[in-house]
Amino acid sequence: MREIRCLKDFESVASKINDKFLVYLKQEFYGLYEYLSNGEKIEDFLLIPYESMIILEDKEELDKVIENKMGLEFIEKLHLNNKVVLRIGIRSFEDIQLHYSISECKKQRGKYLG
Repeated sequence: MREIRCLKDFESVASKINDKFLVYLKQEFYGLYEYLSNGEKIEDFLLIPYESMIILEDKEELDKVIENKMGLEFIEKLHLNNKVVLRIGIRSFEDIQLHYSISECKKQRGKYLG
C-alpha cells in the first residue's frame, strides 16, 4: 500500500506503476487540489491523512478494503488499455478517501473482461 499526500509522493511510485496509471493518478490529484486547496501552490499542497490517495498494491489489500461494507461508498471500474483500475471511495471521518487498484484485463474470445 502506498500513500499519496503531495506532488512529491509521485516520485516514489513512478518507477513502480504503469505510466498510464501514473498519468491517471496525477489527474486525480490535480482534481483534489482544485477542490480542496486554499490558494496554495500545487507544490505546497498537502492532503491531510484521511484525504490521502491510497494505492493498493496486492489482492490482499484490495480484499481488506472492500470487505468493510459499512465504510464502502462506491467502486468504479475504469479501463486503461488492457488494465482495469478500481477507484474505491471509503468513508473516512467526514470525507471520502480514494483507494486505487490496477490489474490486467482478462481476455476471453476476443474481448477484454474486467
